[in-house]
Amino acid sequence: MDRGVQAVERSRHQERHQALSRLSRRYTLMLSAVVGVLAGVMAVIFRTILDSTELLRGTASSGLWERYHYFGAIAVVLCTSILGAAAASLTQMYCPEAGGSGIPHIKAVLVTARPMRSARIIVTKLGAGVLALVGGMSLGREGPTVHMGGAIAALFSKGLHLPGRTQRHLIAAGAGAGLAAVFNAPLAGFLFIMEELRREMSRGTYGNALITAVSSVAVTRMLIGSDATYSLPDVLPLPLKDFPVIILTGLAAALVGRVFNDLLMRTTDKGFSGKRLTPGWNGALVGALGGVLIFALPEVTGGGHRLTHDLLEGRLEHHDFIPYLLLLLCMKLLFTVLCYATGVPGGIFAPLLTMGAILGYMLGDGFALIAPGITPSPARLATIGMAAVLTASVRAPLTGVVLIVEMTGQYHMLYSLLLASFVAYAASEGMKTEPIYEALLSRDLKHDLTKVSADARVLEIAVEPGSLFDRRQVSKIKVPEDLLIAIIDRGNQSLVPHGTTRLEAGDFLTVVVGPNCPNSDMAEFLESARGM
Repeated sequence: MDRGVQAVERSRHQERHQALSRLSRRYTLMLSAVVGVLAGVMAVIFRTILDSTELLRGTASSGLWERYHYFGAIAVVLCTSILGAAAASLTQMYCPEAGGSGIPHIKAVLVTARPMRSARIIVTKLGAGVLALVGGMSLGREGPTVHMGGAIAALFSKGLHLPGRTQRHLIAAGAGAGLAAVFNAPLAGFLFIMEELRREMSRGTYGNALITAVSSVAVTRMLIGSDATYSLPDVLPLPLKDFPVIILTGLAAALVGRVFNDLLMRTTDKGFSGKRLTPGWNGALVGALGGVLIFALPEVTGGGHRLTHDLLEGRLEHHDFIPYLLLLLCMKLLFTVLCYATGVPGGIFAPLLTMGAILGYMLGDGFALIAPGITPSPARLATIGMAAVLTASVRAPLTGVVLIVEMTGQYHMLYSLLLASFVAYAASEGMKTEPIYEALLSRDLKHDLTKVSADARVLEIAVEPGSLFDRRQVSKIKVPEDLLIAIIDRGNQSLVPHGTTRLEAGDFLTVVVGPNCPNSDMAEFLESARGM
């Protein structure tokens, strides 16, 4: 009788636990929708400010040139120099982690290696980001929007005093919602969370990511329209005879991605930001260069949206077209690297897409002279180049391919985009090109010795299928100093780990991280639980 009563009580306890879990998931999904709406509103605000100020800059620049000629040009250069100096100085003084795209910082926050000063990040991204982008720096608006999406999610979840694991889920979802909103691409935002931010493969993560991406794009479309970013007509799939040129485009993209990543890592190292020059002076010099380029080569300034659109529609003309495109590619790459190295807020997604479009169009023109019968049109090869270069640098092929499809509306190009991205991915792996966001995060964790907290931190880590932890004994896992695996949750069981305990995919590890655990070692430990 007692055993029967105990069995009934256990059954009731399991039912109550399952009901609470379902309620918690539903509550989290509702919070995810709110985070998506907030991220979408922030993306629209940021875009509206930038569109207005960039239009004002273009009008003022052309007006000063027409009226005062060289004196007007000098005035523009002085203004862009002041804007660059102000953006770099404000970022460094008020919130240094708001510099750059912010994606490496989001990744560090998700592994608790960095704090999230939400209000400071939002204010700095809005203020200094607008100053830098209006000044003509070759940076995109997507990085700041992603960072602000994660910051809004952190601010929202901290205000509700949510558990740490739920907060991290919402921060990742908010970052993906920012990407989805800025490109009007909900599936790309969803994949960005899973592929780039490397969240664990669970129903809760999928649900949060999808709902935030969809809700942020819904807000964006209600406020500024539902057209695709480039609104190109769909085209028929490319024939098999064109595949050799597509493969060569992927190889060329891998080379561009390697050069870009290497230059970016070298110029953003401690030596560039300099013992001789302050961030303000670096910003002033690069801002002045941007002012000169506004008149000398305006196509390479800004994020590159207009140039990309012209290439995809085949509207860009020049008497020496291939040398001109090569000049644009080299200058866009170099100027983007210099702008990012100043530490002002701004992303590299948009410049990478522009570099890919230039590369693809240039190869299309070149191969058409050699083998016109097997070469796609330059505009279609420009679309393929966008996905390939983004994949080569960032190493997130699914995000890149789906992003291009959603931005252009050319769904029949899917296989060609996948082929070029696969070639670029494989070639980049062969050249041992480290993904740019991983490289930036790794460098920051190794060089920055500051601690997030003097107290111990408690994390929950999911063991994913195919990870280094899957089917391995605890004693054979490399555990960093001052880090302890305290509890293993497996189904409805909670296990105290021993050296012979074998981890399994689907386990949740409760890990205690002490203040003496190096952030870089902790980040490496967390990555080992991710799927390969």
